[in-house]
Amino acid sequence: MVLGVDSLGPPKVAPTLPPSGKWPLRKLILNAFDCIVPSHLIGGTWTGEKEGHRFDSIDYWQETAKLLERGKFHGIFIADSYGFHDTYEGKIDASLRAGFQVPKLDPLLVVPIMASVTTNLAFGVTSSTTYEQPYALARRYTTLDHLTNGRVAWNIVTSHLPSAARNMGLAEAVEHDLRYEIADEYLDVVYALWEGSWHDDAVKRDVETKIWADPALVRPINHKGKHFKDIPGPFISHPSPQRTPALYQAGSSGAGTTFGAKHAEAVFIMSPTPKLAAGKVAEYREKVAQAGRDPRSLKVLPGILIILGHTTEEAEEKYTYWKAHADREAALAFNASSSGTDWAQWGPDEELTPVEGTGGFVMLQQFKRAAPEIKTWTRTVLADFLTLNRHGALAVGTPSQVADELERWIEIGDIDGFNLSHFSRNETFEDIVDLLVPELQRRGLLWQDYPEVPQPEGAIRKVGLTAREGLLGVGQKHLPKESYGHRFKWI
Repeated sequence: MVLGVDSLGPPKVAPTLPPSGKWPLRKLILNAFDCIVPSHLIGGTWTGEKEGHRFDSIDYWQETAKLLERGKFHGIFIADSYGFHDTYEGKIDASLRAGFQVPKLDPLLVVPIMASVTTNLAFGVTSSTTYEQPYALARRYTTLDHLTNGRVAWNIVTSHLPSAARNMGLAEAVEHDLRYEIADEYLDVVYALWEGSWHDDAVKRDVETKIWADPALVRPINHKGKHFKDIPGPFISHPSPQRTPALYQAGSSGAGTTFGAKHAEAVFIMSPTPKLAAGKVAEYREKVAQAGRDPRSLKVLPGILIILGHTTEEAEEKYTYWKAHADREAALAFNASSSGTDWAQWGPDEELTPVEGTGGFVMLQQFKRAAPEIKTWTRTVLADFLTLNRHGALAVGTPSQVADELERWIEIGDIDGFNLSHFSRNETFEDIVDLLVPELQRRGLLWQDYPEVPQPEGAIRKVGLTAREGLLGVGQKHLPKESYGHRFKWI
C-alpha cells in the first residue's frame, strides 16, 4: 500500500458545530501552491499558457514572489519529492508526455532568489525525513532562515513513492507507520540542533575581545536513538532568526495526523467539500489538544483550485478552456500513485471494481461520497472527475461568488486558510491577486497589509514578518512554550 489506507477513508472524528450552527469568519491565511515542474497538480496545462513555459527560469520565480507579496499572500509553498508516478501502466510515460511532476528541480535553491525581491512573503519548502540526513537538513534550513530574515518553513514529508525509494538505493519504500516513527526521532535530532546546541547568548561578534562565539555556550547534543544511532553535535551553524523554521505537514493517515498534531504549526489537507473537510479538521484539533497544545494554534489549510472571471460566463469559459488542455492520463497516473491502484487494468468504459480494503477501493468510496450524482465509475469517468480538481476543492465564478464559497468553507469546515493551486503559471495568481484579494479584503477576510514588525538596530534593509509570525502573530518568532520542540531549548 502506497498511502496509509486509513488516510483515504471517512474522518475518524465526527465534526460538531458551535451553537450558532456556523464557525465564525476569520482572516484567511493564503498560500500559493507550486512545484518546480512543467505541470504541478494538473498535467498538460503548460500547453495552454499564453506567456510560454518558464518554470525553470529565475525570472518566473522572482516575478511570482513579487506578485504574491503585492497580493498580501502569507507565503508560497513548494512541493517536492524524489519520485515519479509509475504505478499507472507500470511506467512513467503518461507523466513524461504531460510534463506532470517530471522533470523536477530542487525547491531549496529558488528560495534566496525569491527572498531577494520580497520582504514579508514566507517560503515553505518540502524535504523528506526518509532520504535527508538530519544534520545536513538542519544546516540547509538554518542557512535559508538567515538569508531570508526568518521567512522559511519546512514542509515535513516521509516520502511514499516506491520510485523514490529505488533511486535512493532501497529495494522498496519504507513501511508507512515506520516512516513516521523515523520522522519522530528525526525531529528530536533537529530540535536538539536548532534549539539546544547554541545558547541565545553564544554569538558575541565582539571586535574588542576578538570573540565571535563563546565556547562555553555551544555544546554537543549527544543524541543516541534507534534510527539515528549517535549524533554528537554540536551544531555547525549559529542560530537563525526563527531557530526552528515554521513547521508544515500534510499527513492524513492516523499516524500522519498524530505526527502533525505533535509537531506542525500548519497542516495541508485535500477535500472536495467543506463538510468532508470538517471531520479531518476536527480530528486534527482533537489530537492537538491531546498533545497539550491550543487546538487553534494549528492552522488547517485545505487545497483549492480557483478559476475567476469578471462574469460567471467568463469564469466558465476559462474552466472549459483549461479542462481541454488538461491531460486525463496524467490525472489517472497521479491517482494511481496515491492509491496504489493501476487504473489502466480496466478498459476505458469498464466499471471500476478495485478489491475491497485496497487504496483504490477506499479512494473510490471517497469519490462516491463527494459526487453521489455519478452512478457508474469507469476509467473515463474517473479521469474526467480528477482532471481539474484532482480530489481537492474547485471554485469557479466571479470574485463575489468565489468569496461566498470561501466563507462557506470557514463556516462549515472550520478552516484557517487555503493552499491555492494553479491551472496556469502567472494567470491563476494574477487573477486571485487582482480580482479576488480586493473582495476578500472588503469583507474583512484578508489583512489589508502586512503587520509592521520592530526593526533591528542597524538594519540595512527593512525586516518583515517571519514565517511563524505570519501564522501566529507579530513577536512570535520562535517555537511557543507549549510546543513539543520547545523542551529542547537551552535555557
